[in-house]
Amino acid sequence: MLKCYILLLAVTFTSIEADESRESRGIYSKNFFGGVWGNRPPLFELNQPRTTCNCKCGERNEASRIVGGTEASIDEFPWIVKLSYFKRFYCGGSLVNDRYVVSAAHCVKGFMWFMIKVTFGEHNRCNSTIRPETRFVIRVIANKFTLTNFDNDIALLRLNDKVPMSATIKPICLPSDPSNLYVGATAVASGWGTLTEEGKVSCTLQEVEVPVISNQDCKNTKYTSSMITNNMMCAGYPKTGQKDSCQGDSGGPLITTRRKDKRYELIGVVSWGNGCARVGYPGVYTRVTNYLDWIKENTKDGCFCNE
Repeated sequence: MLKCYILLLAVTFTSIEADESRESRGIYSKNFFGGVWGNRPPLFELNQPRTTCNCKCGERNEASRIVGGTEASIDEFPWIVKLSYFKRFYCGGSLVNDRYVVSAAHCVKGFMWFMIKVTFGEHNRCNSTIRPETRFVIRVIANKFTLTNFDNDIALLRLNDKVPMSATIKPICLPSDPSNLYVGATAVASGWGTLTEEGKVSCTLQEVEVPVISNQDCKNTKYTSSMITNNMMCAGYPKTGQKDSCQGDSGGPLITTRRKDKRYELIGVVSWGNGCARVGYPGVYTRVTNYLDWIKENTKDGCFCNE
Protein backbone atom coordinates (compact mmCIF):
# COMPACT_ATOMS: atom_id res chain seq x y z
CA MET A 1 0.00 0.00 0.00
CA LEU A 2 1.46 3.37 -0.96
CA LYS A 3 1.94 5.83 1.85
CA CYS A 4 3.58 8.71 0.02
CA TYR A 5 0.57 10.97 0.55
CA ILE A 6 0.32 10.52 4.31
CA LEU A 7 2.52 13.57 4.87
CA LEU A 8 -0.51 15.63 3.91
CA LEU A 9 -2.22 14.51 7.10
CA ALA A 10 -1.71 15.33 10.74
CA VAL A 11 -0.08 11.96 11.19
CA THR A 12 0.17 9.98 14.41
CA PHE A 13 2.74 7.24 14.77
CA THR A 14 0.16 4.80 16.12
CA SER A 15 -1.62 4.59 12.77
CA ILE A 16 1.58 4.22 10.77
CA GLU A 17 2.95 1.49 12.99
CA ALA A 18 -0.31 -0.44 12.78
CA ASP A 19 -0.29 -0.20 8.97
CA GLU A 20 3.33 -1.35 8.82
CA SER A 21 2.51 -4.28 11.06
CA ARG A 22 -0.24 -5.35 8.67
CA GLU A 23 1.99 -4.89 5.63
CA SER A 24 4.65 -7.09 7.18
CA ARG A 25 2.07 -9.88 6.93
CA GLY A 26 1.27 -8.95 3.33
CA ILE A 27 -2.17 -7.54 4.17
CA TYR A 28 -3.20 -4.40 2.33
CA SER A 29 -6.15 -2.07 2.70
CA LYS A 30 -7.16 -0.93 -0.73
CA ASN A 31 -6.68 2.83 -0.35
CA PHE A 32 -3.62 5.07 -0.49
CA PHE A 33 -3.90 6.98 2.77
CA GLY A 34 -3.34 5.41 6.15
CA GLY A 35 -5.87 7.42 8.12
CA VAL A 36 -5.38 9.04 11.50
CA TRP A 37 -7.31 8.46 14.70
CA GLY A 38 -9.15 11.29 16.40
CA ASN A 39 -11.94 12.30 14.01
CA ARG A 40 -14.94 13.61 15.93
CA PRO A 41 -17.91 14.62 13.74
CA PRO A 42 -19.86 17.60 15.07
CA LEU A 43 -23.24 16.94 16.65
CA PHE A 44 -24.92 19.82 14.86
CA GLU A 45 -27.88 18.08 13.32
CA LEU A 46 -30.54 15.62 14.41
CA ASN A 47 -31.82 12.96 12.04
CA GLN A 48 -35.13 13.78 10.44
CA PRO A 49 -37.90 11.30 9.49
CA ARG A 50 -36.98 9.22 6.47
CA THR A 51 -38.47 10.53 3.25
CA THR A 52 -38.96 9.01 -0.20
CA CYS A 53 -37.93 10.57 -3.51
CA ASN A 54 -39.52 10.12 -6.91
CA CYS A 55 -36.66 8.12 -8.42
CA LYS A 56 -35.44 4.55 -8.77
CA CYS A 57 -32.33 3.09 -7.20
CA GLY A 58 -29.97 0.51 -8.67
CA GLU A 59 -30.62 1.25 -12.34
CA ARG A 60 -27.44 0.47 -14.24
CA ASN A 61 -26.98 2.28 -17.53
CA GLU A 62 -26.27 -0.81 -19.62
CA ALA A 63 -26.44 0.98 -22.95
CA SER A 64 -24.21 3.45 -22.53
CA ARG A 65 -9.16 -1.58 -14.18
CA ILE A 66 -9.34 -3.17 -11.31
CA VAL A 67 -7.09 -6.25 -11.88
CA GLY A 68 -8.31 -8.40 -14.76
CA GLY A 69 -11.33 -6.22 -15.44
CA THR A 70 -12.52 -4.06 -18.29
CA GLU A 71 -13.28 -0.39 -18.73
CA ALA A 72 -16.81 0.45 -17.71
CA SER A 73 -19.13 2.25 -20.08
CA ILE A 74 -19.67 5.95 -19.50
CA ASP A 75 -22.22 6.46 -16.70
CA GLU A 76 -22.71 2.70 -16.41
CA PHE A 77 -22.58 2.84 -12.60
CA PRO A 78 -24.35 6.10 -11.70
CA TRP A 79 -24.01 5.52 -7.94
CA ILE A 80 -20.23 5.26 -7.76
CA VAL A 81 -18.35 8.24 -6.34
CA LYS A 82 -14.72 9.26 -6.23
CA LEU A 83 -13.18 10.48 -2.97
CA SER A 84 -10.33 12.98 -3.06
CA TYR A 85 -8.25 14.31 -0.17
CA PHE A 86 -6.21 17.46 -0.66
CA LYS A 87 -7.07 17.08 -4.37
CA ARG A 88 -5.66 13.54 -4.51
CA PHE A 89 -7.88 10.64 -5.51
CA TYR A 90 -7.62 7.81 -2.98
CA CYS A 91 -10.91 5.90 -2.45
CA GLY A 92 -14.39 5.20 -3.79
CA GLY A 93 -17.91 5.08 -2.40
CA SER A 94 -21.56 4.55 -3.25
CA LEU A 95 -24.45 7.01 -3.19
CA VAL A 96 -27.39 5.57 -1.21
CA ASN A 97 -29.66 8.62 -1.11
CA ASP A 98 -29.49 12.32 -1.94
CA ARG A 99 -27.46 13.14 1.19
CA TYR A 100 -25.30 10.12 2.03
CA VAL A 101 -22.48 8.04 0.62
CA VAL A 102 -21.37 4.65 1.93
CA SER A 103 -17.63 4.00 1.94
CA ALA A 104 -15.03 2.10 3.96
CA ALA A 105 -14.21 3.26 7.48
CA HIS A 106 -10.48 3.08 6.77
CA CYS A 107 -11.03 5.63 3.97
CA VAL A 108 -12.28 8.27 6.39
CA LYS A 109 -11.48 7.35 9.99
CA GLY A 110 -9.26 10.05 11.42
CA PHE A 111 -9.19 12.16 8.27
CA MET A 112 -10.14 15.83 8.31
CA TRP A 113 -13.56 15.07 6.88
CA PHE A 114 -14.17 18.63 5.63
CA MET A 115 -11.23 18.15 3.24
CA ILE A 116 -12.80 15.09 1.56
CA LYS A 117 -14.31 15.98 -1.82
CA VAL A 118 -16.91 13.64 -3.31
CA THR A 119 -17.29 13.54 -7.10
CA PHE A 120 -20.35 12.14 -8.88
CA GLY A 121 -21.02 11.06 -12.44
CA GLU A 122 -17.37 10.82 -13.41
CA HIS A 123 -15.85 8.31 -15.83
CA ASN A 124 -12.42 9.62 -16.82
CA ARG A 125 -10.97 11.28 -13.75
CA CYS A 126 -7.96 12.51 -15.76
CA ASN A 127 -10.12 14.60 -18.11
CA SER A 128 -9.94 18.08 -16.61
CA THR A 129 -12.19 19.63 -19.28
CA ILE A 130 -15.29 17.99 -17.81
CA ARG A 131 -16.60 19.44 -14.56
CA PRO A 132 -18.65 16.76 -12.79
CA GLU A 133 -20.94 17.26 -9.81
CA THR A 134 -19.02 17.58 -6.52
CA ARG A 135 -19.83 17.86 -2.83
CA PHE A 136 -17.85 18.06 0.39
CA VAL A 137 -18.22 15.92 3.50
CA ILE A 138 -19.62 17.68 6.56
CA ARG A 139 -20.03 14.64 8.79
CA VAL A 140 -18.57 11.15 9.03
CA ILE A 141 -20.32 8.33 10.86
CA ALA A 142 -18.02 5.33 11.23
CA ASN A 143 -19.08 2.03 12.71
CA LYS A 144 -16.98 0.30 15.37
CA PHE A 145 -14.05 -0.10 13.03
CA THR A 146 -11.21 -2.31 14.23
CA LEU A 147 -7.81 -1.45 12.78
CA THR A 148 -6.21 -4.74 13.80
CA ASN A 149 -8.39 -6.87 11.51
CA PHE A 150 -10.51 -4.31 9.62
CA ASP A 151 -13.74 -5.54 11.18
CA ASN A 152 -16.72 -3.16 10.74
CA ASP A 153 -15.00 -1.41 7.84
CA ILE A 154 -17.93 0.78 6.83
CA ALA A 155 -18.74 4.49 7.15
CA LEU A 156 -21.40 6.99 6.15
CA LEU A 157 -20.49 10.35 4.65
CA ARG A 158 -23.03 13.16 4.95
CA LEU A 159 -22.75 15.67 2.13
CA ASN A 160 -22.87 19.46 2.42
CA ASP A 161 -25.78 19.66 -0.02
CA LYS A 162 -28.31 17.40 -1.70
CA VAL A 163 -27.28 15.61 -4.88
CA PRO A 164 -29.59 16.05 -7.90
CA MET A 165 -30.82 12.78 -9.36
CA SER A 166 -30.34 12.36 -13.11
CA ALA A 167 -29.46 9.79 -15.75
CA THR A 168 -25.81 10.02 -14.67
CA ILE A 169 -26.33 10.23 -10.88
CA LYS A 170 -28.54 7.66 -9.18
CA PRO A 171 -28.28 5.86 -5.84
CA ILE A 172 -27.67 2.16 -5.43
CA CYS A 173 -30.39 0.06 -3.76
CA LEU A 174 -29.82 -1.39 -0.32
CA PRO A 175 -30.48 -5.12 0.15
CA SER A 176 -34.00 -5.98 1.30
CA ASP A 177 -33.18 -9.37 2.85
CA PRO A 178 -30.64 -9.14 5.70
CA SER A 179 -30.33 -12.94 5.82
CA ASN A 180 -29.11 -13.29 2.22
CA LEU A 181 -25.49 -14.46 2.15
CA TYR A 182 -25.22 -14.16 -1.67
CA VAL A 183 -23.03 -17.27 -1.89
CA GLY A 184 -22.52 -18.14 -5.56
CA ALA A 185 -23.90 -14.80 -6.78
CA THR A 186 -22.06 -13.04 -9.58
CA ALA A 187 -21.04 -9.66 -8.22
CA VAL A 188 -19.46 -6.63 -9.85
CA ALA A 189 -16.77 -4.45 -8.29
CA SER A 190 -15.84 -1.10 -9.82
CA GLY A 191 -13.36 1.67 -9.21
CA TRP A 192 -10.38 3.71 -10.41
CA GLY A 193 -7.80 1.65 -8.51
CA THR A 194 -4.55 0.19 -9.76
CA LEU A 195 -4.63 -2.23 -12.67
CA THR A 196 -1.87 -4.36 -11.17
CA GLU A 197 -0.73 -4.89 -7.59
CA GLU A 198 2.15 -2.43 -7.83
CA GLY A 199 0.80 -0.46 -10.77
CA LYS A 200 -0.68 2.98 -11.30
CA VAL A 201 -4.27 3.97 -10.66
CA SER A 202 -6.60 4.03 -13.64
CA CYS A 203 -7.83 7.20 -15.31
CA THR A 204 -11.07 5.53 -16.42
CA LEU A 205 -13.56 3.64 -14.30
CA GLN A 206 -13.00 -0.13 -14.36
CA GLU A 207 -15.29 -3.05 -13.55
CA VAL A 208 -14.76 -6.73 -12.84
CA GLU A 209 -17.12 -9.65 -12.22
CA VAL A 210 -16.27 -11.87 -9.27
CA PRO A 211 -18.25 -14.71 -7.66
CA VAL A 212 -19.18 -14.48 -3.98
CA ILE A 213 -17.81 -17.39 -1.96
CA SER A 214 -18.91 -18.56 1.47
CA ASN A 215 -17.05 -17.38 4.55
CA GLN A 216 -16.14 -20.96 5.34
CA ASP A 217 -14.59 -21.42 1.90
CA CYS A 218 -12.79 -18.12 2.38
CA LYS A 219 -11.38 -19.31 5.70
CA ASN A 220 -10.12 -22.41 3.89
CA THR A 221 -7.98 -20.31 1.55
CA LYS A 222 -4.56 -18.95 2.51
CA TYR A 223 -6.25 -16.58 4.93
CA THR A 224 -6.47 -17.78 8.52
CA SER A 225 -9.90 -18.32 10.08
CA SER A 226 -9.46 -15.44 12.51
CA MET A 227 -8.91 -12.98 9.67
CA ILE A 228 -12.41 -13.42 8.20
CA THR A 229 -15.21 -12.26 10.49
CA ASN A 230 -18.97 -12.54 10.05
CA ASN A 231 -19.01 -8.86 9.06
CA MET A 232 -16.95 -9.64 5.99
CA MET A 233 -17.61 -11.44 2.72
CA CYS A 234 -15.20 -12.75 0.12
CA ALA A 235 -15.42 -12.66 -3.66
CA GLY A 236 -13.02 -13.71 -6.34
CA TYR A 237 -11.14 -16.68 -7.74
CA PRO A 238 -8.95 -18.11 -4.98
CA LYS A 239 -7.74 -21.01 -7.18
CA THR A 240 -6.64 -18.88 -10.12
CA GLY A 241 -6.50 -15.26 -8.95
CA GLN A 242 -6.38 -12.92 -11.98
CA LYS A 243 -9.46 -10.82 -11.11
CA ASP A 244 -9.81 -8.59 -8.05
CA SER A 245 -10.16 -5.08 -6.71
CA CYS A 246 -6.89 -3.36 -5.79
CA GLN A 247 -5.31 -0.28 -4.18
CA GLY A 248 -7.49 2.78 -4.77
CA ASP A 249 -10.69 0.74 -5.02
CA SER A 250 -11.27 0.86 -1.25
CA GLY A 251 -14.73 1.99 -0.20
CA GLY A 252 -16.16 1.27 -3.63
CA PRO A 253 -19.22 -0.91 -4.30
CA LEU A 254 -19.64 -4.64 -4.72
CA ILE A 255 -23.05 -5.04 -6.34
CA THR A 256 -25.31 -7.76 -7.70
CA THR A 257 -28.72 -7.90 -9.36
CA ARG A 258 -31.80 -8.70 -7.32
CA ARG A 259 -34.18 -11.24 -8.76
CA LYS A 260 -37.47 -9.39 -8.46
CA ASP A 261 -36.70 -6.51 -10.82
CA LYS A 262 -33.08 -6.93 -12.02
CA ARG A 263 -32.04 -3.71 -10.34
CA TYR A 264 -28.71 -3.62 -8.53
CA GLU A 265 -28.13 -3.67 -4.79
CA LEU A 266 -25.08 -2.93 -2.69
CA ILE A 267 -23.88 -6.12 -1.00
CA GLY A 268 -20.27 -5.26 -0.20
CA VAL A 269 -17.78 -2.45 0.34
CA VAL A 270 -14.22 -2.93 -0.94
CA SER A 271 -12.12 -3.39 2.19
CA TRP A 272 -8.84 -5.31 2.09
CA GLY A 273 -6.89 -8.28 0.76
CA ASN A 274 -3.48 -9.91 0.59
CA GLY A 275 -2.13 -8.11 -2.43
CA CYS A 276 -4.38 -8.06 -5.50
CA ALA A 277 -5.67 -11.07 -7.46
CA ARG A 278 -3.18 -13.43 -5.84
CA VAL A 279 -3.86 -17.17 -5.92
CA GLY A 280 -5.34 -18.23 -2.59
CA TYR A 281 -6.36 -14.72 -1.57
CA PRO A 282 -9.81 -13.54 -2.76
CA GLY A 283 -10.89 -9.96 -2.18
CA VAL A 284 -12.46 -9.19 1.20
CA TYR A 285 -15.48 -6.87 1.43
CA THR A 286 -17.60 -5.47 4.24
CA ARG A 287 -20.92 -7.36 4.37
CA VAL A 288 -23.55 -4.63 3.91
CA THR A 289 -26.52 -6.75 5.06
CA ASN A 290 -25.08 -6.68 8.59
CA TYR A 291 -25.44 -2.90 8.68
CA LEU A 292 -28.83 -2.22 7.12
CA ASP A 293 -30.47 -1.00 10.34
CA TRP A 294 -27.42 1.10 11.16
CA ILE A 295 -27.41 2.69 7.69
CA LYS A 296 -31.12 3.47 7.75
CA GLU A 297 -31.00 4.84 11.30
CA ASN A 298 -28.18 7.24 10.47
CA THR A 299 -29.46 8.45 7.09
CA LYS A 300 -33.03 9.41 7.99
CA ASP A 301 -32.53 13.00 6.88
CA GLY A 302 -31.75 11.82 3.35
CA CYS A 303 -34.31 11.14 0.65
CA PHE A 304 -34.40 7.50 -0.49
CA CYS A 305 -35.63 6.44 -3.91
CA ASN A 306 -38.77 4.39 -4.33
CA GLU A 307 -38.04 0.68 -4.08
